[in-house]
Amino acid sequence: MTKEPVFVYLPAFSWKTPEEFRIKKAISNLDRPFPDQVNEAIKVLKKAGKAVLPYMQEAMEARDLDENLLWDEVPKIFANIGVPAIPVLIKWLAHDDAYFHNTAEEALEMIGKPAVPALCEAITNPDSEARMRVISILEKTKDARALPYLITALSDADEQVGGCAQDAIIAIKPSSYNQILPLLKSADLRLVCSAISLLPALDRKRGIPEIMPFFADPRDGIWDAVYDSLHFLEPPPVSEVLKFLSVEDPHVLVGAMNVLVFIKDKKTIPSVEPLLNHPDEKIRDYAVWCIAEIRGEGTESKT
Repeated sequence: MTKEPVFVYLPAFSWKTPEEFRIKKAISNLDRPFPDQVNEAIKVLKKAGKAVLPYMQEAMEARDLDENLLWDEVPKIFANIGVPAIPVLIKWLAHDDAYFHNTAEEALEMIGKPAVPALCEAITNPDSEARMRVISILEKTKDARALPYLITALSDADEQVGGCAQDAIIAIKPSSYNQILPLLKSADLRLVCSAISLLPALDRKRGIPEIMPFFADPRDGIWDAVYDSLHFLEPPPVSEVLKFLSVEDPHVLVGAMNVLVFIKDKKTIPSVEPLLNHPDEKIRDYAVWCIAEIRGEGTESKT
């Protein structure tokens, strides 16, 4: 009786020590079609810890790992290596190839807070895409140690980076409010606008009263920053804005009415109606327009 031939899989690599053989064999088995082999490979790599790093780095740079693994197992392996893997992963954040920067981003998110100091240093990377990836990871850590670096990034030369920094600062609330508040007095107009955008999102009770007076600020972009900040708040800031219909500054009154027009809550009309008798003709005209818009009568828009 003839026996069936037995096929033996021999890894195509060289090794110098038994440990090196086990690690390289486990890496080569990661994309095997047999789940038992894959699971065993992951256990071996997990147990080997930081010793795996140079071999995983070599396999990545030789593109020996199937791209399907990069969405699941490979980031976990780098995350298990932990702190020793951080410099390699941060370098890959600036890589043009998603094969590398996606893996790095996933792994650094898994490592989390231990990666924060190195990520903060990397926030000045010359590559703007890398800076945004760094900030995105910091946003997910919600670590207050990143705040000074994120505040600096608000005035980044790339406005997209500044926008990412705003999102990250909001994620770190409430500890960030008191660090953002002084930016309202900055000489840098972009920082003032960033603070206006951030403060109500961080703490609406304190933030809305802080930014409403900026409706009277004549500098380019400030009025729009206040309006946009209130525009995107959820839930809409109805009660907070109504309080400013009794102020003396006409610019603040106009700004408040514009916000109410966007909200379109008919219950606010009785609060606007007293302005129909305001001594300033411009305010009276705005009140007419505001009430008509809230009712849905479609008059010409005001700016």
